[in-house]
Amino acid sequence: MTGTDAPPPALERVVAVDVGGSGARLVAVPALPAPGSPTGADDGPITLTGRPVRITAAGSDAADVVAELVAALGRRLPGVRIASAALSVTGLPSLVPDPGALHDVLHDAGATATAVAADALAAHLGALGGRPGAVAAVGTGAIVLATDLRHRWHRADGWGHLLGDLGSGSWIGAHGLRAAVATHDARPGPASPTLLAAAMERFGPVEGWPAALYGRADRAHVLASFTPAVADAARAGDLVAQRILHDAGTHLAETLVAALRPGIPPLAALTGGVLQIGDAVTTPLRARLSALRPDVRLVPADGSPLDGALRLARSLADDRGGSLVEPTDPWLTVRGTLSPAPPATHPTPAPAGKENPAHER
Repeated sequence: MTGTDAPPPALERVVAVDVGGSGARLVAVPALPAPGSPTGADDGPITLTGRPVRITAAGSDAADVVAELVAALGRRLPGVRIASAALSVTGLPSLVPDPGALHDVLHDAGATATAVAADALAAHLGALGGRPGAVAAVGTGAIVLATDLRHRWHRADGWGHLLGDLGSGSWIGAHGLRAAVATHDARPGPASPTLLAAAMERFGPVEGWPAALYGRADRAHVLASFTPAVADAARAGDLVAQRILHDAGTHLAETLVAALRPGIPPLAALTGGVLQIGDAVTTPLRARLSALRPDVRLVPADGSPLDGALRLARSLADDRGGSLVEPTDPWLTVRGTLSPAPPATHPTPAPAGKENPAHER
C-alpha cells in the first residue's frame, strides 16, 4: 500500500461522560479539524449509554463504568483519538474513593487533557452555561451548588436519601410510600387509596415492602421509581399526592436560598428529571423562592449535566486551556492541558478574608 493509499488518520474527538445513579451517557464530538482534513460518515456526534454506578462498602465503581464506555467508543470508532475528555460523576465528593483513577482511565485511552467534575458542577455548567449563580440538580437526589466558578463554592443538600435530598425523586417516592402505608394502617389523617393501590401494584403486599427495600444497594433509585405514580395521582386530583409535590417544591426553593450566600449573583436555574412533573412542583417552588429571595432571577436551564461536561471538555481543547472553571477540590480536578492556561481574571475579586475554600459549605 502506498502512502496515498493509506487510510486517513482517525478524527480527534472531544468526549464527555455523565455517570449517575440511573445510568451513564457518553457523547463524542469531533474536535476542530485542521483545514482540509477529510470527513466521513462517522464524523458526527456519537452517543453511547451505560449502566448506573454501583455503591458498595468500597465506594463507587464509577471508574469501571467509564472504562466500559470508553471501550465501547473504541469498538464503535476503531483508532479513535481523544483530544480532551470531561466526566460528570455522581457522589464525587464522598463516594468516589480515588478520583485519580477516573483520570487514569481517560489517559490510558489516549486523552491528552482530562477533567473530573462533580455532577453538581456539570449540572451548573450545563444549566447556566458557565455563568456564576446557583443551580438545583433534582433527580434521584437533590443538590444545589452556588458558585462564582472561581473562589466561592457553596453547597446545600445532596446528603443522600437518608439524611437529605429534600424534594428529590427519592424523597417524593418515599413520601408517597409512607402515605400508602398510613392508608393501609388506617391511621388518622388524609388517606390515599390511589397511592396505596399504585404501590401494591408495583411492590406487592405491604408486608413485603421492608424486605423489598431495606436490603437494596440501589434503594434511593427504587424509591425514586415511585415518583411517577405520585405525579399521576396528583394529576388525577389526589390531595395527598398534591401535598407531597407542593412540599417538594417548597423544600427545593429553601435549599436554593440556603446556597445563595453573599458574593453569588442572584441567578438560578433548575435541572433534572423531577422538574418534568411540571407546575405541581415548580409553582410552589417559585412562590417560596419569591417570598424568601425576591431578587433572585430564575432562568430556564440551557442544557443538561452532559452538556455541562461537554462544555468543560471543549474548554480543555481550546485556547483557554481549561480556564472555564478554576479547578477546586472536590468539585473539579484537571490533569494535563492542550495549551498553556492564561492567568484567570476576576472582575469582582473577593474581599479580603471572605474567600471560601472548597471545604466551606
